[in-house]
Amino acid sequence: MGDAVLPRRCVACHAGIKNPHANQLARFACCACIHLLEGMSNVRCRRCGLTLGPRPQAFGWTHCRHCKPEVAGNVDQQSGCVVCCDYTAPFDQWIAQLKYGKAHGLGAFMGTWLGLNTQKAGCALPDLLIPVPGSQEKLKQRGYNQAALIAKHAGRHIQRPVYTDWLVKTGEARAQAELGRGERLHNLRGLFRATRPMPAGLRIGLVDDVITTGATLQSCEAALRKAGAKSILLMAVCRTPE
Repeated sequence: MGDAVLPRRCVACHAGIKNPHANQLARFACCACIHLLEGMSNVRCRRCGLTLGPRPQAFGWTHCRHCKPEVAGNVDQQSGCVVCCDYTAPFDQWIAQLKYGKAHGLGAFMGTWLGLNTQKAGCALPDLLIPVPGSQEKLKQRGYNQAALIAKHAGRHIQRPVYTDWLVKTGEARAQAELGRGERLHNLRGLFRATRPMPAGLRIGLVDDVITTGATLQSCEAALRKAGAKSILLMAVCRTPE
């Protein structure tokens, strides 16, 4: 009845949605925005989510040049990475709307999209999801953690529980924007802590909105591994291209 009075609007561009039952994303986005998601090349590094480009064989097919030597040296640690798209227009604008514009509908859309891509990735699904925690200051400013919002809907789609209190941020780092990857890792060292022992037999999905250099997710991953986690799947909507 509500749809008859107020037609559904695309959460991204606010155009009318003509066929909300066309597919699993059509109840959130219009045909034009969904078309942006379809046909994108999504051959990515299995560890950090970087696009491998038109000739993935040059990178060994599965990992980028940065991750390939690190993976070879850590064969005992099980990890993977699922990313929906590069952090480029208009997806960067969608992330900004979610983070700063209280566009909760985009959180539902992105979470469902991330859940779909996780199912399509061909890797083992996680047993549970943990969002990257934000600082208390940002939580007070925004009223929500965008990573937790995305994780909530991704978990709903793949039917997995989400635990927002298993990983916490214990302090505040200086601004990351102008720092390189190595500086970011040093800046974030020790800022995340697991609140309980991690069951070694469970596969954990670590969820964020954007992977920039990977420093934040690597710091979170280190905290989870210190607590006993063995298998971690990194999950993000966007990845900053190289």
